[in-house]
Amino acid sequence: MSDAKSRYGAADVRYVTAFQAEASPARLHFAMALADAHWEPADRDRLTVLDIGCGRGVTARLLAAANPGWDVVGLDLQPVHIVEAREGVAAAGIDNARFLEMDVAELDEAGFAAQLPEADIVLCWGVWTWVPDAVRDGIVRLLKSRLKPGGIVLMAYNALPGFSDAVVMQRLIEEACRDIRGTPHERGAAAFEAIEALKGAGAHYLPIEQVLGHILASAKRSPSYMVHEWLTSFWRPAYHADVAKALVPARLEFGGSANPSRSMPSLQLTPAQRQVIENAPAGIHRETLADMFLQRRFRADIFVRGRRPARPLALAEIQVALGMAPELLDTSVTTSSGEATLKDEHNAILARALADGPRTLGELAALPGLGDLSLPEIGLMLVESGAAHPLWRPIVHDLAAVAGSARSNEALLTILAGEPGTGGAVLGAVVPALGSAITASPSDLAVLVELQKGAPADPAAIAARLIPPEMPPEALANATAAIERLLALRLSAWRGLGLL
Repeated sequence: MSDAKSRYGAADVRYVTAFQAEASPARLHFAMALADAHWEPADRDRLTVLDIGCGRGVTARLLAAANPGWDVVGLDLQPVHIVEAREGVAAAGIDNARFLEMDVAELDEAGFAAQLPEADIVLCWGVWTWVPDAVRDGIVRLLKSRLKPGGIVLMAYNALPGFSDAVVMQRLIEEACRDIRGTPHERGAAAFEAIEALKGAGAHYLPIEQVLGHILASAKRSPSYMVHEWLTSFWRPAYHADVAKALVPARLEFGGSANPSRSMPSLQLTPAQRQVIENAPAGIHRETLADMFLQRRFRADIFVRGRRPARPLALAEIQVALGMAPELLDTSVTTSSGEATLKDEHNAILARALADGPRTLGELAALPGLGDLSLPEIGLMLVESGAAHPLWRPIVHDLAAVAGSARSNEALLTILAGEPGTGGAVLGAVVPALGSAITASPSDLAVLVELQKGAPADPAAIAARLIPPEMPPEALANATAAIERLLALRLSAWRGLGLL
């Protein structure tokens, strides 16, 4: 482990459980089409995915469960992650996902070719920021060796200049906690105390109050997460331009953002800011320049091996299905100046159309009353708000599909139910039509699992099944009220997506 720690400072600490919704192939396809970049696999049911730094394998297993014909391979440095990931897929009955203990810094291109298949999609979520150059170079060698021409990479990392306000803080807390040899919880708690001490003493070089509050809340909820996030000397946020340059040897080009609403100029930039970017000298990288105006601390970038324009109808042909009850449709998207949303009359038209079933974005854009909205605007607001989901394949309503989803969802929930600090975890419920999963909190997933096991859609009955009898009466009442709100918002969408 000492050698592993020379590659990654938190190599002895289990990572938190997290599902990355951006890894959905339908969302990646939507984001690429929106950015006018081509990505349309010839056979959507036969893809290969490599997940670099897969952690405990949650995203990889959900992708595998939603796509039985895929080959999903998770890679991680930590043996405990690999063991847990393998146990998870075994419990869920998933036979098309495998997990390998691997240090990418140790292999050359031939070594990767000997151990790994060629990939259509490579995920590298939250690794680049936390590893030394030897590992970054290994990632590039892997991509050069294993990514197919036309394949894509989802590269997510802490970005500059957005994270510049945390550089000094990270350095200080990492040095303050360097010699602490306790449990991950104790080391994380020490990091929390160091931040609190800096804040209390009036240190100038700290993140803004809103960001600092989030960091402190995360530390309270999961001290072990603090170890992964902050207690490594390799922690280095990166400029987009530098990441793009580093990936050139793998023949990768920037395709677009996996969170397109966060970089859409018309949503996030003022006219004056857009003008500055348009008039900037040619030598200044446009994405990095845009980041000067955006409060974007984290980037999820899609790179492609061989970028070309999207087909003219690529965006228009994407089908979307409701993600919430039509009568509660909310298209709000966060922008740098507040919330942006479609007009009530636009929401009503879209809700009525989607209540009857999935529609293509082109069909929605042609509806009477939406003439003042562009097709990209309709797609962006529906998908980025979570009001609708882009589909990867047709929705199937049959018992076999529900049973497969239910087994995966219950296995994920069962494994995590006894773990402390998972209340705020981001989990996922398998939806084959999405080629992935919908995000769900542990409590939301518990409700869905009960419904998939045959429980009636009765909030009181579901609460009685989930709340231990020894809990006080107010716990049952609070759970019943929360489940009632959840079902009002999501039940019809769950049924429409084929989950029930």
